[in-house]
Amino acid sequence: MITPLTAMSLAIRMLRQPKLDLERRAKYLEILEQQCNQEIELINDLLSLQQLESDQSQLQLQRIDLMPMIKHLAKSFEYKWAQKGLTLTINSSLPSLLINTDAESLNRILLELLTNAGKYSHPNTTVVIEVTEQIQQSVKQIVMSLSNIGQGISPEDLRHIFDKFHRGQGMTQRAVQGTGLGLALVKCLVQHLNGTVDVSTGPSDTPRTSRVSFTITLPQVQSFM
Repeated sequence: MITPLTAMSLAIRMLRQPKLDLERRAKYLEILEQQCNQEIELINDLLSLQQLESDQSQLQLQRIDLMPMIKHLAKSFEYKWAQKGLTLTINSSLPSLLINTDAESLNRILLELLTNAGKYSHPNTTVVIEVTEQIQQSVKQIVMSLSNIGQGISPEDLRHIFDKFHRGQGMTQRAVQGTGLGLALVKCLVQHLNGTVDVSTGPSDTPRTSRVSFTITLPQVQSFM
């Protein structure tokens, strides 16, 4: 496995060649930029996790409408996914859904899950977001489920899917880029919002594929002791 730092070192070494043509020079500069950005992303994710795990990050509560946030993110990802042939469907009978929460944390959770779905979805499939309300023990809750169609997750990987730097079987071979911290960050952020996150996998309607679903449950109104 070539790490980002190794790739950066190799690119720098190649750029030092005196007879390197412009096309190859541009290629190695692009590799250098991509790997540098990946290292920056890794450091930022580590800092975010450290703040969350040490309770240094304070909730900035505000009343927001969840549905426009989801639709805005969905629109931006549909554009990114066009080349892969992915589509995104939002299933909800709720035209609006007010929630008292930390908007930045919630936006980051959805961003990470949509990014993850885009990486691991098979081409020309549909990512589905479902949003519902429920009441558990007199507490109003919002339930969001994000599902995608791909190769599925093994029972062993399911047990460790929210661990830091965990990479599922076959991920390295398929060269799926990422810091290995995205889902660990999702779990910490959801817990930061006093919610829960679960993952499940099962057969899909497409042959030789599986449906992977992440389900987030959040209180509609935050309360603290």
